[in-house]
Amino acid sequence: MGRKATKKAAPKATRERRPARRLQGVDPRVLAGRLYELHARAERSGDQGYLERWPGDGETHGVLLFTQVHADRLKGEAYEQAALLRVTLAEWLRQQADPLQLRALDDARGAGVRWDQVALALQYIGTDGEPNPSSAFNRHASLKVAVRGGPEDRRQPHVARIIEARAVKEELERREREQAEDARYPAMDAAARKLLTHFQDGEILGDPDDDFWWDELAGVVDDRRDASERANLVVYVRGAVRETYAYARRTGQDPATSPQANAALEVAAALVDLAAPETEQ
Repeated sequence: MGRKATKKAAPKATRERRPARRLQGVDPRVLAGRLYELHARAERSGDQGYLERWPGDGETHGVLLFTQVHADRLKGEAYEQAALLRVTLAEWLRQQADPLQLRALDDARGAGVRWDQVALALQYIGTDGEPNPSSAFNRHASLKVAVRGGPEDRRQPHVARIIEARAVKEELERREREQAEDARYPAMDAAARKLLTHFQDGEILGDPDDDFWWDELAGVVDDRRDASERANLVVYVRGAVRETYAYARRTGQDPATSPQANAALEVAAALVDLAAPETEQ
């Protein structure tokens, strides 16, 4: 007999391997409302009136304090449900504080505050009674991972350097895209204005029930003040042209009723890398 195959154990989820974790789909008002209902049912049986002091579903911290103080008023399954709701609500609140603390640390460092001063503010004090600046630095780095990292990013402080490098790369790519779009802005602006003229003259086909992109294009064409806004004009031109071509395909109509309007559509389509209905895949 051959040896029996053994199932390989999954690698242990150490701190180095464990990804950053964020709550998904949590609405604190819904959680607070569920807590209120649990306490309201308990109050009906006890008729004690303490819920008159309920802080309001939008006061997350107040709800947590209130339901902790009155936790023992619940019994059995209601007590368990409320405790779990408080766990989730407290975690949500903690995660909301992360970006606020990160911004505060960024502001402090930007103002020249030293790491030992930050450590004092965070009460990172060693056994010798001195502030521990490395702990403050690691806290700052860990917050960068928690706030700016993706779900796949590990929680270790050194990952913050990876995230910063990725952010720099993304910013460079964004600027390069903006520069490229800005360089062809005059052509894009001219194409947009010709499209609008022909559309408003009824020479370009439009869906009477859905002219969203044409409305958007008309609203932004005269409001492109900086490089980012000029670069974004391509989004509106592409949307308007795509909308017209799609409606023409659905209805079997020509996208334009004059050679000039058809030429304007073709020029715009070429600028935004779209194909006409006859050749679009």
